[in-house]
Amino acid sequence: MRVIEGQSTLQARTTHDIGIDSVKDEIVVPNPFAEAILIYRGGANGDEPPIRVIQGPKTMIGYTDNVAVDSVHGEIFAAQFRTDAVLVFSRDANGNVPPIRILRGPKTKLDRPFRVDVDPANNLLAVTTIQGLWIFNRTDNGDVAPRQIIAGPKTGIGGENSLIMKPLFYPQGRKIFVAGGTKYGAQGEDGLRGGRISIWKYEDNGDVAPWAVLPSTPVTEFRGTNGSMALDPENKELILVTAGQIYVYHLPEVFD
Repeated sequence: MRVIEGQSTLQARTTHDIGIDSVKDEIVVPNPFAEAILIYRGGANGDEPPIRVIQGPKTMIGYTDNVAVDSVHGEIFAAQFRTDAVLVFSRDANGNVPPIRILRGPKTKLDRPFRVDVDPANNLLAVTTIQGLWIFNRTDNGDVAPRQIIAGPKTGIGGENSLIMKPLFYPQGRKIFVAGGTKYGAQGEDGLRGGRISIWKYEDNGDVAPWAVLPSTPVTEFRGTNGSMALDPENKELILVTAGQIYVYHLPEVFD
């Protein structure tokens, strides 16, 4: 086991997301308080500094606690909650450099975007917002309308009291996983802070109910979905990190 920690790492006191560049063997981590994206070598250990830091006024990075890495096309994506934008950088970006693409404007309908994920095989970009799930083409740039919007009462996500977090593409099964719940302090069923993992199919659009839901209940035990999650299709497992705990669910029917 290795732990990357210490003053030289430049990490914040809390980190809510992480990206892996499998081609360059690098770890990508946001630092929201420093308004920066930190890149470490894959074998980093201990109090080791990042090999690159994307930071400065030209980057347009604000309070960013999310990243997504496209290892195929060599790009890093980050949603900007306060400026209603998605920034895209080259994987080799370093220092005070501008994004190579910016997704922003009234046609995008981006409203306080939380987090992003990218499907390089199908050239798709998923963005969770305060209202729901937005799907764009991966290479969209500027003021471009989304190709799909999953939002509305039937979806079970979105609204002013919502906290929609990490979206994850599952290209093999053509499904999209979305973690979402209520804001801090709100409580859901049986006193648990509300949360759920919702799953839609690639072709879903509009106000449609999810294909499947894993809710926060006394049976599933997880409390809220303010952390991150990962998929292990080989073992047919969903891994959820939240409230300082790691939950692993074996869901063969979801991955079939």
